Amino acid sequence: MNAAELRRRLDTVAPIARDAAVLAQRMRENGMAATKMKGAQDFLTEADGATEHYLREKVGRLFPGEPIFGEEAGGTLSADGPLWILDPIDGTSNFARGGARWCVSIGMALDGRAVLGAIGRHAPEEIVLGATGCGATLNGKPVRAADTPDFSRATIEVGWSLRRPPEAFIALAGEVMALGAGVRSSGSGTLGLIETALGRLDGYLELHINSWDTCGALAIAREAGCWTSDFDSGDWLASGNAVCIAAPALGPRLNALLEA
Repeated sequence: MNAAELRRRLDTVAPIARDAAVLAQRMRENGMAATKMKGAQDFLTEADGATEHYLREKVGRLFPGEPIFGEEAGGTLSADGPLWILDPIDGTSNFARGGARWCVSIGMALDGRAVLGAIGRHAPEEIVLGATGCGATLNGKPVRAADTPDFSRATIEVGWSLRRPPEAFIALAGEVMALGAGVRSSGSGTLGLIETALGRLDGYLELHINSWDTCGALAIAREAGCWTSDFDSGDWLASGNAVCIAAPALGPRLNALLEA
């Protein structure tokens, strides 16, 4: 699939990601953000399911016959040809509490590699896009990763997951701080990855993250010139992986912390 076809697909799904974020916000305002629990610290709202249904219906109509996999409803995983990967609301705990740190993610993998992403936010109103060979944009304007040269000037987000022991997260955050960086963790892995692509952060790393959180953001980050780990390898579609995305000068040293 060439860059022109990826651009056509990106332009096609961009308004869907934007409109899905508006839809989710409207549902929250209408009381559809009450939470159920899928597991410890794993939140689900009525808006999650409804937003994913909206995404599936729109993408499925535009690209009939192509497999779709979403966080809430699952689907068919395929490492051959195109695969659409959906996260209806990343940052559900923030969303359920009325916060702004959540987003909608549409990603596409091609032959098992992340190649396209469209990320929609409501507040602030942002649409972040990228696809292999097409560059990366925020609200239509090109974006690039930060050129931060050393950790004494860096802010790094360290994501956490109960799929790894809490001691491992604490140790990882401490190792990042020992490099001289500031550390934060804010409840949306997708936004942490995207804000690194936008140059608002200097890196994001996590010991384990799922494909629906990462596919679209990874494609965008590569086009923005970030250093990226080989997240989309092995059984990443079904099982996820560790991830590191960073300003080019910082990536190898940060990634070494995941491999230690």
